[in-house]
Amino acid sequence: MDFVASLFAGLGLFFIGIRLIGANLKQMAGRKLRRLITRAVSGAGSTAAFGLLAGAIMQSVNAVTFVLVALVSAGAIDKRKAMPVISWANLGTSLLVLVAALSMHDFILVLIGATGLAFYFNLDQSSRYRYLVSALLGVGLLFLGVDLIKTAAHALRDSEMLREAMQMSARFWPISFAIGLAVAMVIQSSTTVTVVAMAMAGAGLLPFAAGAMIVIGAGLGSGLSGLTLAGRLTGSARQLVLYQIALKAVGVGALMLVFLADWISGGQLVIPLLDRLGLSRSAELAAVYLALQAASTLCIALLDAPISRLIEAQAPPSIEEVLGKPQYLSEAAMGDADTAILVANREQARLLASLPRYLDALREDGAADDLGVQGRCEVDRTVTRECNMFLAELAERYTSRDVLDQTLRLRDRNELIVALQTSLVELAESAGGADYDNVRALLHSLVESLHLMLETLADVAATPDEEDLVMLRMLTHDRSELMDSIRRRMQAEAMPHDAQQRAFAATTVFERCVWLLRRYVLLLDPAAEEGRSTRPFEEPGRAGQTLARAM
Repeated sequence: MDFVASLFAGLGLFFIGIRLIGANLKQMAGRKLRRLITRAVSGAGSTAAFGLLAGAIMQSVNAVTFVLVALVSAGAIDKRKAMPVISWANLGTSLLVLVAALSMHDFILVLIGATGLAFYFNLDQSSRYRYLVSALLGVGLLFLGVDLIKTAAHALRDSEMLREAMQMSARFWPISFAIGLAVAMVIQSSTTVTVVAMAMAGAGLLPFAAGAMIVIGAGLGSGLSGLTLAGRLTGSARQLVLYQIALKAVGVGALMLVFLADWISGGQLVIPLLDRLGLSRSAELAAVYLALQAASTLCIALLDAPISRLIEAQAPPSIEEVLGKPQYLSEAAMGDADTAILVANREQARLLASLPRYLDALREDGAADDLGVQGRCEVDRTVTRECNMFLAELAERYTSRDVLDQTLRLRDRNELIVALQTSLVELAESAGGADYDNVRALLHSLVESLHLMLETLADVAATPDEEDLVMLRMLTHDRSELMDSIRRRMQAEAMPHDAQQRAFAATTVFERCVWLLRRYVLLLDPAAEEGRSTRPFEEPGRAGQTLARAM
């Protein structure tokens, strides 16, 4: 029972750690951190060193894979650069088997203790360190989960049932392979199964052939165990997990071919080679484990192109992943200030073009949106966060007054887009399901009016001219008096309280959206914002009367 409880707790901490790492890396994965990580995996040598070190330290390819999943999800590293890290980390775990003992327990406890002190001194409340502290807590919990799983697995070393099963499997190779596969899937580790097999082989309780099949089966089982941890991962994140399984599978396939050839030759290939090396019985199984990891790394490198195509076909990038990536922002654009400002403008224009789709579900002729309002907001929010980091770096790199002025204006516009995204989601939630005729008619008018403003702004924001700005200022004049009159009229009518609350919430959000749009329009026209221009066409009565008649 202790074994099951420890295993269950370890899996729980593993999941919590992955969630904390992913959520906080998304917040702290700025462009500087990305460049640092990209530099660490920029070349074949650095990627190999990084992967070997990660595998040796974490002692688990699953742990390495899911940390990389968090980095890929945060946009800190590209999936194509993460895959070789998994391959080398797989080879790095061999160090544990070669020394048969490597404990991270003390380091994990120190890491969690240090993170606890950071929380005690309120560093988690600091705008500078809070995401780092929470991410470190996630790393600590992930390591602690892996450690608990391994601790639970160590109890199997003294299990008479496991020893008897391994001895029985010596009579039939497929049983040996199945035992290694099943145990590794349960305990999430092929190294523990290999160490047990090595101990039994050293004691003369397990023949080499059966032990080798157990080690090979455990290699495949540890890969498949990653799929059980993948949960609802999609797109690039799931591709990394599938890559890990493919990595293990091709290595297992290669070694099985070797042992098949050895069996056909009457045992004239593997055993004579090991005898010439003069290895002990336990060291022979360690050599099999090392050969399995080396075969996996070599075969995956040779079959990289077809395997990558197959993985991408099985787990194509999700709509959220595709739409959540900036289309214009790039590191190359940062080399010139004018170019950087231009691409930031184009990215914001793309975000503005997405805003009218928030209202599609509320319009009679609106097209269906597969993402939904909340999903589209999350996708667009990812792009606005990228845009904000891009502008922050632009302001740090170029300090001329003109560039800083344009950058600050773009950042203000970015904040207004975020506020509009939030307000439109709120409007969609408050307006949905209206079942009272007057409220339904009101919501229809509000939605159509706001949709017109959003589409007009999206059409002219990229290259606004004087006439466009005049029209936008007319459309986005102050609507507070009009909304107040509508609320008073609704309050005077005999209607259900729920319908009245829905109408009040919708008019309030509509008023806020119009104000935000007005602010955006003024940021497109500096002269109007600074009050250097008086325009007789900004008479609120005309457009207000038009909207009132529409309602």
